Amino acid sequence: MNYVRAASARGVVSAGLAGLAVLLLWLLCGDFGVSMRERAAVPSALELLRRHAASDTTISLLLSTVPAALSLLLVPLAGYHSDRCRSRLGRRKPFLMIAAPTGLLAMLGLAASPTLAGSLDAALGSWSPGLHNCRLALFSLFWAVFDCAAISAFSLFNGLVNDLVPAGLLGRFFAVFRIVSLTIGIAYHNWIFALTDHYLREVLIGVGLFFCLPILAMALMLKETPLPPESAPADKTGNRLRFPLDHALACFRYRPYGWAVAAFVLASVTFSPFNTFYLHYAHAAGIQKATLGALTAAGYAVSIVSAFAIGSMADRFGALRVSAVIMTVYCAISAAGFAAVSDAASFRAFYFAHVVISGAWFTAAASMPMALFPRSSFVQFNSTKDLMVIFGTILVSSIQGPMLDLSEHDYRYTLLAGAVFSLLCLLCLLRLQSGRLAMQVAIR
Repeated sequence: MNYVRAASARGVVSAGLAGLAVLLLWLLCGDFGVSMRERAAVPSALELLRRHAASDTTISLLLSTVPAALSLLLVPLAGYHSDRCRSRLGRRKPFLMIAAPTGLLAMLGLAASPTLAGSLDAALGSWSPGLHNCRLALFSLFWAVFDCAAISAFSLFNGLVNDLVPAGLLGRFFAVFRIVSLTIGIAYHNWIFALTDHYLREVLIGVGLFFCLPILAMALMLKETPLPPESAPADKTGNRLRFPLDHALACFRYRPYGWAVAAFVLASVTFSPFNTFYLHYAHAAGIQKATLGALTAAGYAVSIVSAFAIGSMADRFGALRVSAVIMTVYCAISAAGFAAVSDAASFRAFYFAHVVISGAWFTAAASMPMALFPRSSFVQFNSTKDLMVIFGTILVSSIQGPMLDLSEHDYRYTLLAGAVFSLLCLLCLLRLQSGRLAMQVAIR
């Protein structure tokens, strides 16, 4: 029996619309914090690396590869033990209450890293690798810690949503979450992004606070139904700190899971190259930071207007079908961009389309894991999927930086990568759809 879903369903029925509204309110609060990584932390970190004159290879390594490698251990470990946690607070909240302040401390360290680098360089004296390398080393340390905390919080938040939200409302709930996330992006790019020229340290501190406090507020105020101890999956080894490799491999015993994971991995690496280097691409195309911020905000505004409609279509027609249609459109757009983007005007057109279409994908695909993975062990299956996504990120990020350096910073290749990976992702989605490979049916 699915204790989590049964308990949450009874709670929603008994509380009615008022209980559902309170649930949505506190989940939105948590989503606000989780969204800070993508909407504000990543652009701010990119600006800090740009000030340090980091190469494309260094940016790709520090912003993607190193944190992703560390997350290989942390994310499945948190998911494995979260599924098995039977504390008084619930099974997700204890982990979220650790991830949130850890992310804040890491972001405070990132804000102080330029000053700390000077002190470290002076303290090391003749042993110092140089001020530039000290800055990059401290950036790598603090960003890796923050990224691990943020990725873990995102995975656990999705598990909490899956535990508490009725299945028939998941698409619409995630559409509302998407609206909140995009609103944060609009506010950041309209009013905060330009301030990073002179107040980058203060912006980084603010990002850390707005990451931590909303997640803690959600964890403290939202009641997670305690589960009976006997409902916890058995851990035969008794080693609570081991890496759950056997449980990760167990997910792949079912063929549909491989196709689903491949689709998520390819979707991630579809958007990753351009999203990593869009700021450098914009500077190379002669786009001012204020113009880029306005374009981003406009794209987010379109995504907000369309988010609820996309979420409703995902509930009605299935997240898999809607996501496949959107990925088809993005494949065409990125291929056209590779062939046609050559100046500021064409970059502006492609960038706006990229923001809108990629945003539509994330809205439609948000509830797809819930439709494909079993509810009783959702975080185990979802965190294993995240693990594979991290592998994909490491592979692509280890290649994209050196390739761009060798191509003398021809950022059109990020669009070519988007076209190729989106086509492969689409093939996986069509395989899932045509074969009617429903994950929860296959596993049960």
